[in-house]
Amino acid sequence: MKHFRSKARHWVQAGAIALFSTAAFAADVPEVGVPAELPGPGPYVMRSAEQPVVKVEIVAKGLENLYSLAFLPNGDALIVERGQRLRLLRQATGPNPVLEAQPIANVPNYSKAEHFKPIDVLGIQDVRPDPDFATNKLIYFTFNRPVGYDAKADRISATTVLARARLDGLRLVDVKDLLVGEVMVGTGGSRILIDPKRQLFVAVGALSEGDIQSAQRTDNIYGKVMRIGIDGSIPADNPFRNTKGARPEIWTYGHRDPLGLAIDPRTGRLVASEHGPQGGDELNALLPGRNYGWPNSTYGTEYAGSRLPVGPVAAGTEGPTLIWSPAIAPNGIAFYTGMAMPGWSNNLFVASARRGQINGTGSLIRVVFNDRLEEMRQEVLLDGLHQRFKDVRQGPDGRLYAVTDEPTSIVVRIGPGDEAMLAKVATKP
Repeated sequence: MKHFRSKARHWVQAGAIALFSTAAFAADVPEVGVPAELPGPGPYVMRSAEQPVVKVEIVAKGLENLYSLAFLPNGDALIVERGQRLRLLRQATGPNPVLEAQPIANVPNYSKAEHFKPIDVLGIQDVRPDPDFATNKLIYFTFNRPVGYDAKADRISATTVLARARLDGLRLVDVKDLLVGEVMVGTGGSRILIDPKRQLFVAVGALSEGDIQSAQRTDNIYGKVMRIGIDGSIPADNPFRNTKGARPEIWTYGHRDPLGLAIDPRTGRLVASEHGPQGGDELNALLPGRNYGWPNSTYGTEYAGSRLPVGPVAAGTEGPTLIWSPAIAPNGIAFYTGMAMPGWSNNLFVASARRGQINGTGSLIRVVFNDRLEEMRQEVLLDGLHQRFKDVRQGPDGRLYAVTDEPTSIVVRIGPGDEAMLAKVATKP
């Protein structure tokens, strides 16, 4: 399945608007790449520029198309098999994690819906536990709910939903919708972040077809990052709270696929990773009320090849903090603040599905910033595993955990190693 979704795009060129149709933008470009084959069962040991030796272990396997990972206070982890299941990995941070064979019940799964096609992004997306999960057992999750059938598009129409539920053993109970989007064709991915003020930020991707310009309007949730209270209330200082016709939850708009959210520990700024089209993937610092340009401006080009845009940042829009070209297909992101790997302190880790449109080239990208959130250097890690990385999180043990998006997905733990480990691996036949 292609990692990028087809979307028409516009950009400003010498004062004129150049419009590319969806068909032209989604030119039938053949998929190329290398097999997504792991180099043995692990563990894997490798060097890093600022954390001398790193050990990578597979802590769970036998999963399918993972999307998200979230830790519970006791060291267990919730894992999303996108669109299908929510799984529980017991003792995820311990020496012998155990994956519950039975998925958590009452999770949205619409894979058997009438008219369902693989291109439809339905069912569960992201998950996050409540800050007081230890006492209230509440979790927040996003999903795409089918509503009807659009005969003209020959697609299911759906809405993106943020919901809250209580985890009772291995089932969800007391499910309540907190935010419901407009019914559209071409709904996509979403992410959740809970900040220290107990506010929910929800990033929702732009539509993949049809009403592409909806990302530029504030009357809908698509192509937006939103902010609400943990109880579903609208904060008084939301930028569009008092704007007639606007969704009061909107924090920023003009996004394509903002599939990663994190807070910089030094500046306190909210940042989002964002898929561009061919090239032009971005990291954006999110400022309230700002327009981030999609689809009217982008650093990307067409999949079948095209000239670079003349005006990648249109007037009145916010430019990215950094871009990746070739594209890295950025997904979940996390700043590292643990003690286990001090050489990586305050570095940003980006789950990358592939590089430069080549399958089997996914990795973790490590980005070093100064204290003004300006890029200093980057390092590519775990590309030798040939996996599509989808999410990365810091565990309560101070190690990093990442999940892959493959038909046979894995969860990996990334922690400190030593020279003895490296020597042992180097001398193996």
